Amino acid sequence: MALIELILQNQPDAARALLHDYPASAEESTTDGITAPLFALYQGHPELAREILHHRTKLTLHEAAAFGLENEIESLLHEGHVNEYSLDGFTPLHLAAYFGHLGTAKVLLNHRAELDMASSNPLAVGALHAALSNNHEHIARELVHEGANVNLASKAGYTPLHYAAEKGNKAFARFLLEHGAIPQPGPDGKTPAELAEAAGHLELADHLRR
Repeated sequence: MALIELILQNQPDAARALLHDYPASAEESTTDGITAPLFALYQGHPELAREILHHRTKLTLHEAAAFGLENEIESLLHEGHVNEYSLDGFTPLHLAAYFGHLGTAKVLLNHRAELDMASSNPLAVGALHAALSNNHEHIARELVHEGANVNLASKAGYTPLHYAAEKGNKAFARFLLEHGAIPQPGPDGKTPAELAEAAGHLELADHLRR
C-alpha cells in the first residue's frame, strides 16, 4: 500500500514501517501534487511528517515554510519566489502562519512576502486567516503589526473579526477593532456580532454592537 494511502487511512505506524522498508516512498505526492510530508502534516501527524521529510532527497520552499525551517528558507528562496503558490494554492507565508512558525513568517516577510495575498484555491484566504484558522493568535497579531489588512475577506466572506467573534475571543476582537476592523456582514450576511451571539458569546456580541 502506498504511503499516501496509509496516511489518509490514519495508519501512522504502518506508514512508518513502509518508510523504513522503502525510504523512497517519501518521494510520493497526492494526485493533486501535495508532497508526502506536507500531506502528513495536513492530516495531523507532525512526527510522522518530520520522519518523511528526513527521507526526502530535496526540500521544497513550501515544505521549509510549513515545518518552520528558517535556515533552509534563505537558500531555497534563491530557487523559488517568496510568493510562489504551492500546487494546492498556498504561499510559503500561508503555510508558516497556519502551522504556527512565527520566526519563519518573519524571515519570509523580510524577503517581501505579500501580507494580503489570497490563496489561489477556492478558499481565497490570506495569511491572517490562515493563522487564525489554526488558533495561532501570536502570529496573527504579528501580521497585523506588519500591516496586514484586518478587513480582508475570504472567498466565504470571513474577515478576521468574524473568526474572533465566532470563537468568542474578546481580547483579539478588541485588538482588531483597535487596528481598524469594521464589523461588516460576512457569511450569509451575518455580522461578527450575530456570529458571536449564535455561538453563545453574548458579552462579545454586545461589545461588537457598540
